[in-house]
Amino acid sequence: MAIALGRHMFSCMLCGDHRGKMVVRAVPAGSLDRAQLGRWSELQRGSPSLASPYFCPEYTRLVAAARQDVRVGLLEAGDGPVGFFPFQGGRFGVGAPVGSLITDYHGIIAGEGVHVDAVEILRGCNLKAWRFHHVPAAQTAFGRFSRSRCDSAVIDLSRGFEEYVHERRASGSHLEASIGRKERKLERDYGPVRYVQHTPDPGVLALLMKWKIRQYRQTGAIDALGRRWVRTALRLIHETQSEAFAGVLSLLCAGGSPVAVHLGIRSSTVLHSWFPAYDPRFASYSPGLILFLKMAESVPASGIRAIDLGPGEGQHKQILKNAGSPLLEGIAEVPSLTAKAVRASRTARALVGRTRLAPRLRPIVRSLEGVATRG
Repeated sequence: MAIALGRHMFSCMLCGDHRGKMVVRAVPAGSLDRAQLGRWSELQRGSPSLASPYFCPEYTRLVAAARQDVRVGLLEAGDGPVGFFPFQGGRFGVGAPVGSLITDYHGIIAGEGVHVDAVEILRGCNLKAWRFHHVPAAQTAFGRFSRSRCDSAVIDLSRGFEEYVHERRASGSHLEASIGRKERKLERDYGPVRYVQHTPDPGVLALLMKWKIRQYRQTGAIDALGRRWVRTALRLIHETQSEAFAGVLSLLCAGGSPVAVHLGIRSSTVLHSWFPAYDPRFASYSPGLILFLKMAESVPASGIRAIDLGPGEGQHKQILKNAGSPLLEGIAEVPSLTAKAVRASRTARALVGRTRLAPRLRPIVRSLEGVATRG
């Protein structure tokens, strides 16, 4: 039985343009019953814009098993749910996406004919504001709160790997030939190259984490793996294997030694790139690109129609992508003093980034951001 944390009723537009009353109530993610989870999966499968594994109920439930603040807003009309809004609670009513630090997609899971007001959903979930950084542009409920846009780089494999390679060649890319030369050199120097699409070996996951932590330290990037809940979530997702959702731990070896590892998550049709890493001793061979190209060649056989590389300007994304997915960033707000503070912190952060006084001003900005949810 789900435990209601809040309840709010408002009018919404449902399929066929019939106006009806929708009730929003927030419940712990772990309390959803089998029927509710089944409805969630049904809604996700029915909407192309929700194909990402981040929208699968399994992703929310596994992150919720690793941390205690994951909630789901149930959007109910008539005799059952017509939508779901997963989120993390935060101080002063400021929410964040589920697994915000490690999540590339988020938003509302609802049928194509359901049109809702984001503010009313926040009210039903007892939120004053909700920060988002990668909501699909198709989710018009958040359009008016968007402050910027970006694209997620995508390898479109809907017509198969050979067509993908042909398309890249036609665009002037020498990707396959270049990576092929490096793979052959790697084999000459170290021995036979072997690719494993998925390994259940926890030791390989531990190796990936070791390499990734070292990369974070060398580049100065935020160390996501320094948080226990992230490491727990990765282990749980790696262990999860079903047709609808799975962790995919891919491995590239040369002469029996691991040279590149990648942990991704997949839905029935999309593999999302998540945590790639390689042994820096092999950097000159571009082992990450070799691994990604082998993934692109092998995964269509298991029903994958796209590899989403995520947003950002990484060099490998620019080399590999042949499509894109538009995303929105912003803050959805219920008018309040808290929302004004969140807006002020965002403005201050942007200004600090453009001044030489950044080191002195950052503590002030952090105090403003105290109202926001941290990863």
